[in-house]
Amino acid sequence: MYPGAGGPGMPPGMFQPVMGAEEAMEDRAKKWRMMNSKRYANKHKFGYVDTQKEDMPPEHVRKIVRDHGDMTNKKFRHDKRVYLGALKYVPHAVLKLLENMPMPWEQVRNCQVLYHITGAITFVNEIARVVEPIYIAQWATMWIMMRREKRDRRHFRRMRFPPFDDEEPPLDYGDNLLDIEP
Repeated sequence: MYPGAGGPGMPPGMFQPVMGAEEAMEDRAKKWRMMNSKRYANKHKFGYVDTQKEDMPPEHVRKIVRDHGDMTNKKFRHDKRVYLGALKYVPHAVLKLLENMPMPWEQVRNCQVLYHITGAITFVNEIARVVEPIYIAQWATMWIMMRREKRDRRHFRRMRFPPFDDEEPPLDYGDNLLDIEP
């Protein structure tokens, strides 16, 4: 038998071309690209193309949070299962919030958020990307400036605990902080 003739699983008389290492890699890369283009392409479901959802304005999520602030209303009694199910994702939501918290040298940081329509859970939908040497230098500078500020006590005051009374309702972001310039 000569090379390329009737390999395993091929009927006799069929020729299988002998490929070099580079040709085999190109063939595998081509198959990989085709498979991934099918996997990640827009899915056509019976003539319907699933489109990307549009981003909602920030006022929309603020309204959901404001409306669902008091869960004692009877119209929210069916959402209790959603809220209980969302509790297992709270640690991840807190992690994403801490990852994207504005740094001391930033005035404002606007982030994309992903939220449930009932307001049960909200995630920051961004990955914080930093250049490590610059990030370390910025933190070192801020640490020195904050240490100096604390030593001189210009803008630092000792906190009294507890900061809020138990009977006091939480402050609303839209009413108290939204209109203030940074």
